[in-house]
Amino acid sequence: MKGPSTQLRAKLTSLLWRFLTRYGRIKYRYLQPIYRAFSLMPSQRKADGTLKPSGTLRAAQAAVRVLNRPFYLDQLKTLTGQIENSKGAVIFLPSVGWEIVNTQRTHHLAREFARQGYLTIFDSSNSYDDVSGFREIEPNLFLFRGSEDVLREIPDPILWALTYNFDRRDAYSGSVRTIYDWIDEFEVFHFDRKFLERNHERALREASLVVSVARRLHERAAAVRPDALYLPNGVDYDHFAGDSVSLPDDSGIEMSWRSGKPIAGYYGAIAEWFDYDLLDEVARLRPDWNFLLIGPKYDNSVRERGRAMLKRPNIRWIGEREYRLLPAYLRLFDVAMIPFTINNITLATSPLKLYEYLAGGKPVITTPMPECQAFNEVLVARSAEEFSRSLDIARSQGQDPQHRSLLRSRGLENSWTARVKSVLEHFK
Repeated sequence: MKGPSTQLRAKLTSLLWRFLTRYGRIKYRYLQPIYRAFSLMPSQRKADGTLKPSGTLRAAQAAVRVLNRPFYLDQLKTLTGQIENSKGAVIFLPSVGWEIVNTQRTHHLAREFARQGYLTIFDSSNSYDDVSGFREIEPNLFLFRGSEDVLREIPDPILWALTYNFDRRDAYSGSVRTIYDWIDEFEVFHFDRKFLERNHERALREASLVVSVARRLHERAAAVRPDALYLPNGVDYDHFAGDSVSLPDDSGIEMSWRSGKPIAGYYGAIAEWFDYDLLDEVARLRPDWNFLLIGPKYDNSVRERGRAMLKRPNIRWIGEREYRLLPAYLRLFDVAMIPFTINNITLATSPLKLYEYLAGGKPVITTPMPECQAFNEVLVARSAEEFSRSLDIARSQGQDPQHRSLLRSRGLENSWTARVKSVLEHFK
């Protein structure tokens, strides 16, 4: 039973992280776009990965470590017992927070490892998640914030590392098994290029297993590590495949706007890789279609390049919606789309939404990204004119029950369950 001092420390810590969580949401949703608009963001990329978070977080973490170290060790004893009754432990090194709008690859993988019987720890030390020590958020799945020397006591874990946090494995035993997940070209990460290159070269040499999200990356990894594994993104199939979900009751999409016209929809970040000019021209060519965009503003590109597009009466951008609600919005789409520009980054991109669209039985139109072109069922458009013509083809396909069933089967083949099983095969 917790003593009075332990209960007081827990309450103080909870209040601190609740405050910081609210601050973090305000910072990332409202303040950073303003900073970018007025060129107030730091010009230098961070050279030290996730080892050195913001000053606010570092100060809070230091205070919490002093208050709660004995409590962490008590939690660890309980956790060690649970690990003994599981298939093992998997630790996801610090990356993004858990409580963010855009659910990402690491979130899905962590959840799936937990579902397959592994005690999984998602290290939130680099985020504003409201957690101190260990907090179980789903069966077998824990968030953690605390000293790395606490996690180091976990017996024989598997570490899941990315390019910008591979150096965090140095806090663990040299014999620990580490999976290096190459998820993007270096330009995507807000860290110094030389730092990323050093981490990447180390990871290719030292990781127990190297996995890559896209064929373009995998080919380069396999040239150094012949045992590298191609591991594209996937889908939480059951979340998206059900037909029983209700259509969303959303004031942002008036019935008068969405009725009478088919809808081509997109959800995901509204960011520099979105082809604003392409969709602007498609909307001009097809006034008989409505185009629905769902997602947060990731950078200032929509303000700089997307203004003309958003003036189209048949384009509606409603902002972000929670991941748990996305299947309902997907049901609104007659056609799902991924209108990305083609550049060095998107050539190595495995869009999460592709697999979610397929699991939902929605026909997909995309620009020519290799990871999308690998599916014969996906319509590829290289121009606004091709995109315009593809809308009618895709809509017709979406009205065919057999074709919808085929799309769903492709989604099932690419589930996160299948992805994690393929990783675990390498450790047998």
